[in-house]
Amino acid sequence: MSSRFVIQRLVQTLLTILLLSVIVFALARLSGDPVAIMAPPEASEADLEQLRAKLGLDQPLPVQYWRFISDAVQGDFGMSIKWNTPAVDIMIDRFPATILLATTSMIFGLLLALPVGILSAVKRDTWFDNVGKVVALTGQSMPTFWFGILLILFFSLYIPIFPTSGYGTIWHLILPSITLGGFVAASIMRVTRSAMLDALEADYVRTARSKGLSEWRVILVHALRNGAIPILTIIALQAATILRGAVVTESVFAWPGVGKIAVDAVYSRDFPLVQAAVLFMGVVFLFINLLVDFMYVLLDPRISYLKK
Repeated sequence: MSSRFVIQRLVQTLLTILLLSVIVFALARLSGDPVAIMAPPEASEADLEQLRAKLGLDQPLPVQYWRFISDAVQGDFGMSIKWNTPAVDIMIDRFPATILLATTSMIFGLLLALPVGILSAVKRDTWFDNVGKVVALTGQSMPTFWFGILLILFFSLYIPIFPTSGYGTIWHLILPSITLGGFVAASIMRVTRSAMLDALEADYVRTARSKGLSEWRVILVHALRNGAIPILTIIALQAATILRGAVVTESVFAWPGVGKIAVDAVYSRDFPLVQAAVLFMGVVFLFINLLVDFMYVLLDPRISYLKK
């Protein structure tokens, strides 16, 4: 991996974060007057003007943006209007719940997608392969929130096995993990099947078979190893996708993570918390994509994103 490539990707990521900060700053101010939201109903116009001056909202927009980005770099997004707590402290407090949900969802997705994808390639055009393709297509097409609501209806209301919402026990984690993990599994399953089909038709697999190696050794050692690059890439990309899906899943199951608090902040027009949540998740998403690019080049040095 060349230093030029690393520098280029880092610069692209920083510029994207800067653009994201501009969008977040603009959207927060298009949602209404923050001072009118923060001030009590009995506040006079003089009180509103005093609060605007205190928050720097009486300054020109470029000055306000410079103050916003300068404070954000230091981890200061202001006080949450609803919770009267530093917005960054709320993000730090809620992030472990999102990480727990994302991790268990990814584990569930991998445990489902990898075996099914590999077996679908091995048993190509059989009933198992056809069922696997239908499941993968359905998983990619079905909205996450709808799948989550179906799980609640069947396994919380009709058959009361799991709680409908909440946090604190493994029972609260199962349905959200299946909802988010099922969406992730669909994409990984399709890519795994495709990569394994290409690998199983390669010359080195025929050579391994001609040496008398067992079929499962050929599949798991030779074919899977050489088909690993697209599989690992889609797994890494789905790790970033989980963050996007967490916003919906956490809202459906009232899971107290970053996604849930971001949605609540939008409804309550808590603009400091909205800015913190969107930037926080955006930076994590971009960082994961950056690692994916680095991983891709390390796995296959023949790949280059730079023009010769």
